[in-house]
Amino acid sequence: MSADIGLTGLGVMGQNLALNIAEKGFEISVHNRTYAKTTHTEERSQKEGKGEYKLKGYESMEDFVKSIKKPRQVIMLITAGKAVDLTIEELCKHLEEGDTIIDGGNEWY
Repeated sequence: MSADIGLTGLGVMGQNLALNIAEKGFEISVHNRTYAKTTHTEERSQKEGKGEYKLKGYESMEDFVKSIKKPRQVIMLITAGKAVDLTIEELCKHLEEGDTIIDGGNEWY
């Protein structure tokens, strides 16, 4: 699958946003630090019929990033703090010039 967009951070907000994006017909790749949340999101997508063929989860950050069409657009929905910095650091190992990170989880803005 070559996804239109990627989303990392599958807490309550991230999971529901990913399902909504898939339900609207966009192909989306998803990733979470704990792989169990990724598989849960895939299972929920299939069970609820929310774009079951539009959402695909990835265990590694590298595979997640590679699955997104260039220029890549990645939404992060991660609790503010050190986890955001670590995720950006890991993402940047695989992103290229022109790719975009959208931090949607920052509680200060």
